[in-house]
Amino acid sequence: MWVYIIFVGMVLVGISIFGKAAMLQMQPDQNAIDLALSFTSKVRDIESTRGQIWSSDGSLLATTVSEYEIRWDAQTVADLEAFESHLDSLCLIFETFETGKSKADYKRLMKAAMKKGARYELMARHLTFEQVNRFKKNTWVKKGANKTGFLIKETKKRVKPYGSLASRTIGLERASDKVGLELSYDSILAGRPGKQLQELIPGNVWKPMTDAFIEEPIPGFDIVSTIDVHLQDVAEHALRKQMDSLHGEWGCAILMEVETGYVRAIANLSRTKDSSYAENFNYAVGQLCEPGSTMKLASLMAAFQEGTIDSKDTVNTGNGERNFNGFVLHDSHEGGYGSISIEQVFEKSSNVGTALAVRKSFANKPQAFLDMLQSFGLGSRLGVDIPGEAMPMLYNSVKNEKWSANTLTQMSIGYEVSMTPLQVLAFYNAVANNGNLIRPLFVQEVRKPNGVIEKKEKIVLRNNICRSEVLEQCKKMMEGVGEPGGTAAEAFKNSPFKVAGKTGTCRLWRNGNYLQNHYRASFVGYFPADKPKYSCIVVIEDPRGVYYASKVAAPVFKELAAKIYATNLDIHGNNLVKSDRPFIPTFRPGRGKDGRLLSQVMNLPLNTFDNGSEWYYPTYENDVLALAPMNVRQGVVPNVMGMGMRDAAMALEQAGAKVKIQGHGHVVSQSLTPGTTIKKGNQIQIVLQ
Repeated sequence: MWVYIIFVGMVLVGISIFGKAAMLQMQPDQNAIDLALSFTSKVRDIESTRGQIWSSDGSLLATTVSEYEIRWDAQTVADLEAFESHLDSLCLIFETFETGKSKADYKRLMKAAMKKGARYELMARHLTFEQVNRFKKNTWVKKGANKTGFLIKETKKRVKPYGSLASRTIGLERASDKVGLELSYDSILAGRPGKQLQELIPGNVWKPMTDAFIEEPIPGFDIVSTIDVHLQDVAEHALRKQMDSLHGEWGCAILMEVETGYVRAIANLSRTKDSSYAENFNYAVGQLCEPGSTMKLASLMAAFQEGTIDSKDTVNTGNGERNFNGFVLHDSHEGGYGSISIEQVFEKSSNVGTALAVRKSFANKPQAFLDMLQSFGLGSRLGVDIPGEAMPMLYNSVKNEKWSANTLTQMSIGYEVSMTPLQVLAFYNAVANNGNLIRPLFVQEVRKPNGVIEKKEKIVLRNNICRSEVLEQCKKMMEGVGEPGGTAAEAFKNSPFKVAGKTGTCRLWRNGNYLQNHYRASFVGYFPADKPKYSCIVVIEDPRGVYYASKVAAPVFKELAAKIYATNLDIHGNNLVKSDRPFIPTFRPGRGKDGRLLSQVMNLPLNTFDNGSEWYYPTYENDVLALAPMNVRQGVVPNVMGMGMRDAAMALEQAGAKVKIQGHGHVVSQSLTPGTTIKKGNQIQIVLQ
């Protein structure tokens, strides 16, 4: 009896299942359909084109290039006869892509894929837009993906046309752990992703169900950095040459415009495992280190501001040794300097003299010294527009548990205080800028295709950090450093321009002790001293063989300054400085034949990437000027940044644009972003100065 009951029950369950299946076939349940589709198809984000990063002189520092791959869904092909008739022409096109496969190889590949019903067969990858466009013109391919099964997938790759040049500042664009400008301006560069319906096919591959977008991706904005490619190359070359010679652990060099705060060059080199040098960390922005003697400017400025001493006052440094609360301080000059003026204390970098001057002013009120340094802005971040700026380590109270009887003495000569090289430079730049502390800037414009949307103006952090008479005393002391009797006199001997600056040689602190025979050398200042245009700092960690800043850091400063002086008529008129490197003037982008002719007339070392190119842009690799081809084509906005008026107008008109010109000189901005399509009636305004 029970057997029959169970049998009947199972039959009824079977009939119920069969009936439900039949009902679903005739009248599908929408929820069930949606659930099934969610596993096989979905709306997915499509990456937008990331904005470009430009240099201030119109060179492309970072851009996104598109690469393409062609896949084939053999199951989509319904008209086998048409497929066979076009197979030879298709395979011939694939052969031209130089993938390593011949026409015969492709015929075998496609026939095998057809036989096994491949859904996502790779035909070619790493293709250019021109190659894909040529493929799309094939008669059969024109029928569309739904009939031919060909799918073209675009992938985007971030490239830096100038390689490692300023690479740590430009940054890295990656899914996680971005750095530099790529990180700080990520939301501006990234744009907005699009949306597209895709299906999941075997192999866990998502395939577009249509070429159309549900939402079109919106490209990111471009940013124009403050970096000047020519000056950046000079800075990196000078720093690398010294690092190679002295085998330092790391080094950095920063060049900044005094008035604007625009960082025109920033080089960071660290020694790798194979003893070569690479940009692996932004030491200029993120590395805290004791400034050593470069701190003496702030120390003496504080004393002058307090009003207890003057640069003409004298101090007895004795034999160069002085005991302060059981701590013996030494001058580097054997035998000491005896009685010298405070001005000479700075020029000769006397530790004893600096400590005596500061102690005379602040021994009984050390908190006033700390407050004065804070008022100079030395205890705060600069708030620069790239990430990673370290917070200065500067006591704000004598009640700090680490404060000792000798802290005031140590701080006066640059110990027990830490700042980044950029923070030190900003302070010296304030002196050059008549007492105004300004924020260093790494970006000067944010642009969209039809023009500038934001121009970065200089940001004053503190006005008048000291009295004008104090400022004049400090400037005169700094000028004396490069003159006879100063610590950098040898480095700047016979220089046609005057430099104001300070050497700094500091022992390295490791594991709770100052090391013997391991130093950090630096030189910081500005030039020309009488009319400051640029400020600069050079820092080299743990050089071997020689460690005095006058022989380690100052020569890098001098080479960079000399190169700028030789190529910038605004600084000096028509005098050229002698240099052990070939003189290479600043070339502007323009017509190729003009650039090649000029290089021949001036007998310059030159490398041309394409001798037949009508237009070129200049690049610099060590001592060689290269004229790289620049593409100017109809209907596309060319990059005319840096060109003279004649060449810029000619290039824009050749591309099909109407031109409006403002100013004289060379192009510093253009209203339409390079690479965008020129629409009928578009007018491009170029500003020259």
